[in-house]
Amino acid sequence: MILDLIPVPAVFQGAVLDGFTLLLAGHVAFGGDKLVPIGRLHYVLHWLYGKYEPWILRLVDWFLRKRFITETRPGRAFLTLLATASHFLPHGIVVPTASAVRLVRFIESLEGEENAPKLAVGPCVCQMALDRWQEPSCKDIVVLYGAEIYLHLDLGYRIITADEAAAILERCRDAGLVHSLDFCMQSGRWHFVICNCDREICVLVRTFLLTGKMIYPGPFIVKQDRERCLGPEACGQCVKICLFGANSVRDQAVRVDGRKCYGCGQCVRVCRGQARELVRRARYAHEKVVPAQVLMAGVTSPSGTSGPAA
Repeated sequence: MILDLIPVPAVFQGAVLDGFTLLLAGHVAFGGDKLVPIGRLHYVLHWLYGKYEPWILRLVDWFLRKRFITETRPGRAFLTLLATASHFLPHGIVVPTASAVRLVRFIESLEGEENAPKLAVGPCVCQMALDRWQEPSCKDIVVLYGAEIYLHLDLGYRIITADEAAAILERCRDAGLVHSLDFCMQSGRWHFVICNCDREICVLVRTFLLTGKMIYPGPFIVKQDRERCLGPEACGQCVKICLFGANSVRDQAVRVDGRKCYGCGQCVRVCRGQARELVRRARYAHEKVVPAQVLMAGVTSPSGTSGPAA
């Protein structure tokens, strides 16, 4: 048997055997503006990652809960080094709801194999791994070959349509969550899930908040009309909602730090004075992962005045 010829630890042999059974099928990923085939090794490696992802998340969570790591300079330096070295692990691009919806509709519209799932949803893998729950909990939207993998792993995922995905994304938006297009290996071919992230449980976000690594700004940035801003006393909702700390109060006025804005659109949603909008970012650095043209919904220039609904 082939496994007898490969030095694989016993604990992994069952997983490897399951992975080999999937090699005969063709699998596709998101390759810019079209579906592209992926290699069998690619598929099996990601299948193994999905299989053992809960272990990885629990290990990182252990680091994140230790004060000698999170509250000391050497500890934070170690965590930052670890995050920097994790090139192959999931990283995320932040997008507003309209862009996430545009993406799932675009993926559903692409022509591929008839019986291959394009979208599926299941319980938040961080919440499931850590057994710490908050609603909405069924919010991991896996796409293309990622949908195949997580359906096969039998973790409670189910196939959905783009309309169902859009409704889930809107519920997550209204709960104050941030959409993150997660991918591995710094490649669009490894884009496999749209996560909906919080700051209390999500391992990726908690790592980012301590290290500034593993989450990237998307193609949008917020623009503030200071004359229409009601100020921190009458509103101040943007300061409370921003996961990235881009909004602050100075001289009794709300200010936006564009260097910290990742373009999630939550501050646009909660602004009582309608003093904010999303505009195109001057430089979007991840065009090769998920192209801006797929995520755009009406914005044509960095100084434009229209953008997608948050």
